[in-house]
Amino acid sequence: MSRIVKGILLAFVFAGLIAPAVSAGEKEKVRMQLNWRISGDHAPYYIATDKGWYAEEGLDVDIMIGQGSGYSVQVIDSGGADIAISDAPVPIKMRNDGAKVKIIGIIFDKHPNCMFFWKDSGITKPQDIVGKTVAVPATDGHKLMWPTFAKRIGVDPDSVRFINIDAAAKASALTGRRADVIFELYTMYPVLAKAIPEGQLGHILWADYGFDPYAHSLITSDDIIKARPEMLRKFLRATYRAWQFALDNPEDAIDILIKYQPVNRDDMLANLKTEMEFFRTDRYKNNGIGYIDPVRMRETYQTLENPNYPFEDCYDPSFLPNPPFKYNF
Repeated sequence: MSRIVKGILLAFVFAGLIAPAVSAGEKEKVRMQLNWRISGDHAPYYIATDKGWYAEEGLDVDIMIGQGSGYSVQVIDSGGADIAISDAPVPIKMRNDGAKVKIIGIIFDKHPNCMFFWKDSGITKPQDIVGKTVAVPATDGHKLMWPTFAKRIGVDPDSVRFINIDAAAKASALTGRRADVIFELYTMYPVLAKAIPEGQLGHILWADYGFDPYAHSLITSDDIIKARPEMLRKFLRATYRAWQFALDNPEDAIDILIKYQPVNRDDMLANLKTEMEFFRTDRYKNNGIGYIDPVRMRETYQTLENPNYPFEDCYDPSFLPNPPFKYNF
């Protein structure tokens, strides 16, 4: 092979237009971008690693700590990761802004977005957030979805003042009263309840006020879909296998997680058990973990005010395991 041909092939690999060659016995490298700092719902990716399920699929998966759903989309779109976790409305919105990303699988089948506050703040309904300060990272999915939720509850999105914080500083921002409200997933309730005096932690789940699009999802880029479709199938097969294990064996799941990450076992177990409620749906019981309901996905897509691309372009369900893995709750 000439130097010129080799150079052209190498350029295509770096551009993501063709898959890198993998010799017999060599594992295919996969860069997995988490959505956030470590929580219970990240256990499955370490389970699939620990039990060798990624390796069985011929994959060598590098798991990277996240900084929010917006960051996940940016990393995928720029080629810095192959697969990532993001709240579903975020890649749908950012595709509208030019990001070449798609949803390939769902994690939470219910939406856990939530606002937390001290009960003495005077907040009793979501509209009471007007005039308050809200601590949230700039790339957090809550921040990007806030205008849609604000419109749903009938308030001006600019009627609150946002304080930009680090991903790990949400709890301290609330306990230290540096903000009136933090946006966080309801699944973090057990951890926050330990940090606030008993009976003083208030919360409002967005889904209780009509905001229930798809939540956590797995995303990839258009280029990866074209160049490495078999890798996506293998990754999802091992990942949803690990999710089934975690849902059926939460204590064992967290024991595996703490082998890889220095987290508090009790906090992570409480976190995972709370998250399990977002898998207890008839959709998942009938169709398997990760199933993408076209009707619900269209409703999520319709959170866009003026979409400039067809609905079908926001997701691709063809890589999901067949047969699917199920949670027998």
